Amino acid sequence: MCGNTWGAPTRSCCAGNGDRSLRPSPMTPSIFNEMKKALLPIWILLLLLPPAAAQDYYNVRKQTRISTGLNEAAAVPFEDGVVYITESTSVGASSPTDPLGRRLFTIFYYREKGGVKGPFIDALVTQRHEGPVSFTSDGSLMAFSQQRPSSANRDFDPLGIYFADNVEGQWTNIRPYEHNDPFAWLFSPALSPDGRTLFFSANLPDAIGGFDIYKSELKGGSWTEPENLGRAVNTSGEELYPFYHSSGKLYFSSDGHDDNLAGYDLFESVLLNGKWTRARKLPAPFNTLSNDYHVWFDENFKSGYITSDRGSGSKEIFTFGTDIPEFEAPEPIKKTYYKYRIYDRKLDTVDTDLFRYSWLINDTLELPGHEVVYRFPGPGRYVCKLQVYDRQLDTLVEGQTVKTLNIELNEQAVITCPDTIPVNTPVVFDGSETHLPGFNIGRYVWEFGDGTYGEGIRVTHAYRYPGTYRVILGVEERKQNRRDVPEVRSNFRDVVVSGSE
Repeated sequence: MCGNTWGAPTRSCCAGNGDRSLRPSPMTPSIFNEMKKALLPIWILLLLLPPAAAQDYYNVRKQTRISTGLNEAAAVPFEDGVVYITESTSVGASSPTDPLGRRLFTIFYYREKGGVKGPFIDALVTQRHEGPVSFTSDGSLMAFSQQRPSSANRDFDPLGIYFADNVEGQWTNIRPYEHNDPFAWLFSPALSPDGRTLFFSANLPDAIGGFDIYKSELKGGSWTEPENLGRAVNTSGEELYPFYHSSGKLYFSSDGHDDNLAGYDLFESVLLNGKWTRARKLPAPFNTLSNDYHVWFDENFKSGYITSDRGSGSKEIFTFGTDIPEFEAPEPIKKTYYKYRIYDRKLDTVDTDLFRYSWLINDTLELPGHEVVYRFPGPGRYVCKLQVYDRQLDTLVEGQTVKTLNIELNEQAVITCPDTIPVNTPVVFDGSETHLPGFNIGRYVWEFGDGTYGEGIRVTHAYRYPGTYRVILGVEERKQNRRDVPEVRSNFRDVVVSGSE
């Protein structure tokens, strides 16, 4: 591609009114790496802070079955494998080069079963750059980048976005995005799960920086004009490799949100009240001292792929996962009621002039009245006796009602927290009232409904965006041996996060 060995071209190399010759980006990853080395003491200091910022329940490892020693990037799952872009046309072999001697990227597919890898679609293999790709959630539509000759600009082969339909396992009806520009690069498309919204990176004339993130919507069978996401997302630097999650979060890579001191890092933003929120940098392990370019999350944020040059200097694909258990069909927390109305339905008449009425609780507490409301102090067995005192005879009337009430705790994981939480405010979530008799608890695991997790009987969490979130507490049984599959009991409650970002 235009720019450095792998990454985005600079705006000046593609803009229709400027210099159309190809030239490297002025800020290459090698320079950024030197900057990041200088920041190492600061980074170490940050690691000593409380672990709330780092999501250490993830484990990250290099996808060695894909790695060839050349650049691989932008992995997304498809069927029983993963689609990505690579400089390799086969294992250990470099791809052809473009007129400037740079290796071309090809769309590859790695199938987990059998470990087979090769070009994803033979018909897309050309002598030009191809990829990355994006799929709808059902796999019926694919968007991809490809460099194709332009009759409108013979001095420059633009990189555009194209679509293809999956018909019975065959990719057909390949067609261009109607707003491809012969004088610009539009690449790294990201489809929404339903395929009706397209995000991409481009150096269009209205770009704030070198490359910006744009959005286009499918309406009435046509795509709307590209819309720049604005300064909350885009900077004077470069914003690349968008990924749109089903939760509504937009992820992308940028070198402009940290005053260009940290190289390429991963950020997120969401659309609230018609505006994109200020980009927020992802914590470790998604961002490192190296350049981090692309991220893909599964629906529950428990696994995915990262593209980074961490460790080797070349762009490689990493997988990440977590040992957070699956919470299968968690139930809402059942409330234990302690407040009851106590009365006798068989009491035909009430004459307070002749009689005095009261209820005696466990022979210790007397509550005046023939009908009372009382909050019992906790679980237990309570014997409630109706006392009827004859004022004239100055004696108790025998044979009155006796009620027995058993208050028991529900067997469940219990979440104690406020119902309403201000945005960006740390709140303690407490699981200490969990009641699971006979269940040998090994650990408490929390899912906060915003893509983050926690572990411990009490945890602190702050929500960044307003909305309603479902908090799940999973209580995992202690393992007796390494082969055990522990049982998990889980319950949930909904919380409302109020305020503005």
